[in-house]
Amino acid sequence: MKRHDVLSEKGFVKGLLILFILVGIVFVGISFGRPYIRYNTLKSHTKDILTIETSAAPERIKGLVMEEAKALKVPLSEENLTVTIDSKKFTRVKGRWSETVNFWDYYSRKFDFEMDVEL
Repeated sequence: MKRHDVLSEKGFVKGLLILFILVGIVFVGISFGRPYIRYNTLKSHTKDILTIETSAAPERIKGLVMEEAKALKVPLSEENLTVTIDSKKFTRVKGRWSETVNFWDYYSRKFDFEMDVEL
């Protein structure tokens, strides 16, 4: 069998097209996954903060959560973050924000997130 038969132009173009499609799928998956990964990470870190800072003031907890949000590049503003402590000493942290995923100005999608953590 000749080498030309094995690596024909048709097979090369087909392989290249499949490779481009797979790279595109991975890129889209990563682009859409990042906001969700940041949301879950911030939620987990907020639970950790509430576990460690059991007797902290709401302002201190709010400051720690905002630091984590900034470190994770979550677009959370202080106006959209509330920390409340009820009479039974349960602490609740609620936050909301939106992130937009943009594909080269061709397609964009806005994701709204609501975080509600209680300990």
